[in-house]
Amino acid sequence: MERTFVHLSQLAFLLINGPLVFLNLAANIFYACCLIFPTCNTQSFKQPLNMLLGYLVWCTTLYFISLMLVSAVFNYVGDFNVFVVSWIILNCYVHNSMTCSVWLNFYYYIQIVPSQRALVIWVKRNLRSITCVALFLDAMFFCFDGVLNIVYLITSSGFADINDTQTDDHIDELFFATHVCFFFIKVYIGICLCIMMVSSFSTAHYLYRHIRSVAQGGGYFSSPRRRSQMRVTITGLSQAVLYFLYATFYFFDEFTYMFSPQFYLSAWVSFTVTSLYLSGTTVNLGIGQTAFKQRAADVWKALKVLCGVGMATNDVKMHSSQLTSGETANTVTVGVQMSLH
Repeated sequence: MERTFVHLSQLAFLLINGPLVFLNLAANIFYACCLIFPTCNTQSFKQPLNMLLGYLVWCTTLYFISLMLVSAVFNYVGDFNVFVVSWIILNCYVHNSMTCSVWLNFYYYIQIVPSQRALVIWVKRNLRSITCVALFLDAMFFCFDGVLNIVYLITSSGFADINDTQTDDHIDELFFATHVCFFFIKVYIGICLCIMMVSSFSTAHYLYRHIRSVAQGGGYFSSPRRRSQMRVTITGLSQAVLYFLYATFYFFDEFTYMFSPQFYLSAWVSFTVTSLYLSGTTVNLGIGQTAFKQRAADVWKALKVLCGVGMATNDVKMHSSQLTSGETANTVTVGVQMSLH
């Protein structure tokens, strides 16, 4: 029985992903400028927050740029092997973005929720080093998995000589290694999902209890620090929900492609759902980070000033031209009257 192929048309793919690519690239380039060129008016990011935000912005930007290139290459070249290699590279960016968002939520959990446990205190003291090592290991592992899959694809597709027994054994070893990495990544993504949900809801539960205690004591929840914590907690919860929904689709897509005898989803469907997930992540970054909002407000004010100056200049020109016309008319009238006399 042949498997059913759930496909997304090229027109539908372009209509959905085209605006998403443009908006996400514009937003993430703006975020990158805010991180690279901070101003005196905006709040500067401390480490490891600056590193986490930069890494997340970098992965999202590379994903959407690569998505444009993959679509263009596949439409003009049409080589299936080139498409699969591009798909593997895109998956690498997506995996890194997913784990980075988990570490970002975990960072806020460590910073907001107090704890007397020795392990949590040690993690908080060494959070910068732990985050650097974790992101580096994530990147190395996902890159290793991508290279392994590309080597297996090239070896098993006829680019290498597969007639001798030694090469056949090498292909079998690569096949086994790719499956081991496949299951290891799925387990790791599942662990990250648990960390994301626990850290996000623990932070929300702590702030909820704090608000109730303050309200019962007759106080007001008006501290700027607490308001900032509340904002990043809300965006963290929305990111956790996004992560849960996307992880559910991710597991469904991967396991149906590998093991389902009935159907599997096309890569264009996977890319579209991934684009929607990363778009939600981009929106959460803009809402949750005060520095991004302040810079956006400054840019908007500058644009309004420029537009106001431009309109004022046009008004001055228009009034001066009207005045000149009026003066000319008066001059002509006086001249006619003098000639008549």
